[in-house]
Amino acid sequence: MKRWLVLILAAAALCWIACAASAEIIFSEVMASSAVFENGRHDDWIELHNTSAKRASLKGWYLSDSKKDLQKWAFPDGASIPANGYLVVYCTDDPVIDNAKKDALYANFKISNSGETLYLTDPDGETTQLKFGKQFGNVSSGIPEGGSEWLYLEKATPGGKNAARGYEQRAEEPVIETPAGFYEGSATVEITAPEGVEIRYTLDCATPGRDSLLYTGPITVKKTTVVRARGFGAELLGSTIAGATYFIDDPAPVPVVSLYTDQEYFFSNAKGILVKGSGKVPNYKKDWEYPVQIEYFDESQVRRLCQMGTARVSGYSSRIAKQKSLAVYARSALGNKTFDYSFFEDRDYTQYSCLLLRSTNSDARSCRMRDAVFGQMSRGLGLYYQAGRPILVYLNGEYYGHYNLREKANKDSLAQWEGITDESLIDNMDILECTGMSSGQVIRGSNADWVELMNFCKKNRLNTEEKLNYVLDRLDVDSLFNYVIFNSLIGNSDVDNVRMYRFPGGKWKYMLHDIEAGCMNDKLSPVDNFLRPKSAKSANFAHWALSALLEVPEYREKFLRRTAEIIQSNFLYDQQVAPIYEKWYNTLAELMPRHIKKFKPFTMSQWTTNVNASKYYARVRPAKVIDYICSRLKVTAAEKKTYFSETLALLKEHNAKK
Repeated sequence: MKRWLVLILAAAALCWIACAASAEIIFSEVMASSAVFENGRHDDWIELHNTSAKRASLKGWYLSDSKKDLQKWAFPDGASIPANGYLVVYCTDDPVIDNAKKDALYANFKISNSGETLYLTDPDGETTQLKFGKQFGNVSSGIPEGGSEWLYLEKATPGGKNAARGYEQRAEEPVIETPAGFYEGSATVEITAPEGVEIRYTLDCATPGRDSLLYTGPITVKKTTVVRARGFGAELLGSTIAGATYFIDDPAPVPVVSLYTDQEYFFSNAKGILVKGSGKVPNYKKDWEYPVQIEYFDESQVRRLCQMGTARVSGYSSRIAKQKSLAVYARSALGNKTFDYSFFEDRDYTQYSCLLLRSTNSDARSCRMRDAVFGQMSRGLGLYYQAGRPILVYLNGEYYGHYNLREKANKDSLAQWEGITDESLIDNMDILECTGMSSGQVIRGSNADWVELMNFCKKNRLNTEEKLNYVLDRLDVDSLFNYVIFNSLIGNSDVDNVRMYRFPGGKWKYMLHDIEAGCMNDKLSPVDNFLRPKSAKSANFAHWALSALLEVPEYREKFLRRTAEIIQSNFLYDQQVAPIYEKWYNTLAELMPRHIKKFKPFTMSQWTTNVNASKYYARVRPAKVIDYICSRLKVTAAEKKTYFSETLALLKEHNAKK
């Protein structure tokens, strides 16, 4: 009777029911909420175990999460499990598996961390059924080695023997009572946990384990330190992780992001994302992504955010620099699916799926502000840009310099910008880069409609209402004109960083993405990249729609008038440009000495010279761009007077050197 009571209680706690129709192949482990990345993916998985002493063929076997469709997914020809071996099936409903793991199996359904029933059906129609309830994030459940009951496992072992110990319940997360933040001299850290839960902690950013330091009383830290704590019990699965950073004698004039994780994930040759490593391909180019803890301290030095997420190196050419950009993702498998805070003064959003810690360009011409400054200069034009603010970053408790906190230009931030909340529209949007004409330039979704549109513009004059409407129905012309004019005015020479996006049922629009290479000269580029003959080869910008539209007198006039309007609304230097530069300059001037001391990208004098040069080009380019555009579009003297006389007068008044 006692034995039956134990079994009933275990089933009630974990909601597991397993009915084996075949004693040879059984369910042995399930991960229903994974945050472990392989090849850029973090699919959930099901593990099967062949309990026999001979290889088991899976020909004619099926796996499903639907009782009504037991043959939902068939094992491919040749699939088998070695004697006493294991097989992992990754669960995804994606029609196409990008970055699939070599030789891995991918089922055409997902599994839910809220619980469901799985079915394994053999060629004779006999079914093994597994029912599970709500699961913990990034924690697997399975049969401990040598056991018979389903329990939570402290370490997932996909494709291998399970741990010998499992748990029915989980310990509560300890509470770090001493507020994280900024202290003088030292900080005394107190941690509490419920009765029966012992606290294990680390001071080197490692994930606390059962053999980590045992908390027996307050901890005194005398230098900037990260404290991580976790609860354990003899009969309890280890808890989630509490974390807190204590900055000792280290005040910050701007917000601070503290990122920390096991040292190997950042800096080891084998796994570290911030080092070159020993392989042929540098670690920082492999898009590895690991769990991290993130804290955000606002400008008043109050902590506003502390949660687990994941981090990976971001950017392209900047990856080779000593200071690398990092993308930090909120992951539901590690806690919250969003970062819930209003980080930016020019956004009213309070939730972000991803944040970008941008190191900015650190070459000899760097200002460490241009991309963010230009984004703010574009306000009012309807072009999506990445909001930003200057911050300091600490990695594993070590000062890591000035960064700019940015929105990540992804489907979620674009949906927020457009006011779209329908998940089906968000998940099925298209994002392209460069010309968008090849499959390699598809960031997400499809470029089929875009390619069709560009080819139409290549081959047709828009000299009938039908042809013109074909383009107008698919392309947001205001977005195109505003994008081209703005990038011409700042002189963004990195024109291949163009990105276009479209939500289902909507028109193609442009976003401002990575416009760091602006205001570096007063040359014709990028006007010559945009205003090209329709028959000309592209300069990494799909110019064909613009060329076709500018052949239509009405749209040629609209483009010229819009150029004048944007200059007047956004590029009058003393009113609209200088205040943005000055605000960023005054803030960064406090941060640069320490940053330069650590990374030595340039001298303070060189940085000031770079900023002044950028301001100079922001002041002189608009008038020159008018000349460039007029020349390219063969604008007559009379037309130039009509379209630009007022604008040129305003530029003379507001953009003249005072």
